[in-house]
Parts: sequence; structure tokens; C-alpha cells
Amino acid sequence: MAVEALKLIREGEEEGRKIIEEAKESAAKLIRDAEEEANRIKEQAREDAKRLAVQISDKYAKKGEEEERAIMEKTRAEVEKLKSIAESNLDPAVNLVLEKILGLA
Repeated sequence: MAVEALKLIREGEEEGRKIIEEAKESAAKLIRDAEEEANRIKEQAREDAKRLAVQISDKYAKKGEEEERAIMEKTRAEVEKLKSIAESNLDPAVNLVLEKILGLA
């Protein structure tokens, strides 16, 4: 009976060691899987951030181009206005210079 009891104790200890070893292996696998998943999520976040950065950059580049076009159109209109004013003042300016040179004033 004592031998049988010792045998049962040893079997119980062996079973306990196996359970502990399996639990350690399972825990290690869970940790590896979790690390892999975390790395996958980080990589996905990096890719998402890059895509978002490109989208934002494109959006503001387009907005900048639109503002540039508006400024250029406004500038062209101002140039045309000043050119028109200069052209309308050209004849009177030439006449004034000729009068001063010829002493007709």
C-alpha cells in the first residue's frame, strides 16, 4: 500500500510537471502570438499613417495650387488694369513731353 501510494504520488508529480510544462509552452506561444500580432498592428498603423500623410499632403498641395491660380488670376487682372491705365496716359504724356521740349507750354 505504501509503495502504491508512493507510485501514485510520483505519477501525480509527473502529471503536474507535464501540466506545468504544457502551461509554460502555451504561455510562451501566447506571448509569441501576441508579439507577432502587435508587430502586425504596428506595421498596419505605419502604413495607414503613410497613406494618411500622402492624402493630407495631396489635399493641401491641391489647395495650394488652387490658391496659386486665384492669386495669379488676380495679379493678371491687376496687371491688365495697370497696363490699360498706362496706355491711356501714354498719349497725354507724349504730348506733354513734346510741349516741354518744343517750348509750347
